[in-house]
Amino acid sequence: MEKMPKALKLFLLYALVQLVFHTIGEYTICGIFYTMEGQGFLEHQLLMFSAITGDVFIGLGLFLILAFVNKRSDWFLDKWERKDIVIYLLYSILISFYFEIHALHTSRWGYQTDMPLVPGTPIGLVPVLYLIIVLPLALIVTKKIYQSKFA
Repeated sequence: MEKMPKALKLFLLYALVQLVFHTIGEYTICGIFYTMEGQGFLEHQLLMFSAITGDVFIGLGLFLILAFVNKRSDWFLDKWERKDIVIYLLYSILISFYFEIHALHTSRWGYQTDMPLVPGTPIGLVPVLYLIIVLPLALIVTKKIYQSKFA
């Protein structure tokens, strides 16, 4: 990994950190707040794989958007600017709303009665907060790993 370009190293490291976080997060949250009535074991695992993969790609999309806006792939190694925070918040909220509405509309999953909802919507609050927290947390952990192993 030493001869790998810095941009690719950061991108892959961020993808790996996200994979770990989203695997833990999806299995934890889905077990508590979601209902997947009528699904067999294999169907459930495929849905989980899809959700985890989707979350990783959502995070990578954010990474690429902010790298484009900042004109550099290592933008998050420095202090975040206000525009970075606004972009990540809007992106997290909009993308989580879109995927939750789509999944509910297509009956891909449903919510347990314990799922708190975003006021005035049928959207679960937990998946929205989940992306708002996990996406920057994965960037922070990626930064720490990169600085301790590669900088």
